[in-house]
Amino acid sequence: MKNGKTRIALIGFMGTGKSTIGPLLAEKLGYTFIDTDELVERTMGMKIADIFSDLGEDAFRDAEYEALQEALGQEQVVVSTGGGMVLFERNRKLLREKAFVVNLGAAPETVFRRVQGDQTRPLLKSDDPLTRIRQLLAERQEFYSDCDISISTDDDTARECCVKILRTFRNEQ
Repeated sequence: MKNGKTRIALIGFMGTGKSTIGPLLAEKLGYTFIDTDELVERTMGMKIADIFSDLGEDAFRDAEYEALQEALGQEQVVVSTGGGMVLFERNRKLLREKAFVVNLGAAPETVFRRVQGDQTRPLLKSDDPLTRIRQLLAERQEFYSDCDISISTDDDTARECCVKILRTFRNEQ
């Protein structure tokens, strides 16, 4: 084994396919799928939008880090992370150390189309969500680039994306 990692972490902006591709990838590998956003909601007993509005973003980010630690503490898992997970060095360090990191990317227009009308996205509560998406993507791009492989989900199906990820992951094993 080259890297010895038995965990795959999916990073990327909201709407890039992490929650769709993650379960498919886990199934193909016989791994467990963990969505850190779902883990945070279960642990805190609140929806993410409510955590943001009632407790603030800092409380959410702390819970998110704890969820990442818990998820990456397991073997043979595919972990889907929240879009802002990579904003914090402690998260990026943990991801680099523990997982084969896959960045899922998509054009701003694709993201907008996928998340349009989704009221559960607190960072998109804006008069011009497409401009906000472009702004956030630009701010986060350097962090999303800190990965083992980056693939676009604009034109490929979730299954095609899985094949690309698996090919690279298995070559690294």
